Amino acid sequence: MSFEELFNFTMQFADCELLTYEEGHILLKTIVNKSDANPYGMAHGGYLYTLCDNAAGVLGYSVGYYVVTQQASINYIASAKVDETLKIEGKLLHNGRSSKVAEVTITNESERLICKGTFTLFPYKKIEESNH
Repeated sequence: MSFEELFNFTMQFADCELLTYEEGHILLKTIVNKSDANPYGMAHGGYLYTLCDNAAGVLGYSVGYYVVTQQASINYIASAKVDETLKIEGKLLHNGRSSKVAEVTITNESERLICKGTFTLFPYKKIEESNH
């Protein structure tokens, strides 16, 4: 699976724009849609979690592995409203053979922290060079 195929599949629900993609670091941008909100007009926690989890998966790809989430922790700090632009930034904190640890933050256009997650990833398959 090529990076483009993986990214399009992984982020298809969120209409994310890829701003930065380099080994161990990604930066994405998206806008909160009404369908992403809870009944109170704020981005649903599950939507924010999924953005972070998928970004962590793309980080695994950036270092040459298909990964799955083993463990995750997220802290919701502030709300994000419908039509608000969000930036999702992921950094790989640990790139081991049997696990990888990613930190993903979501901020709004004012750089206010919306949430921060830590993800332990299991690298289940090395990506073939022709796909990476």
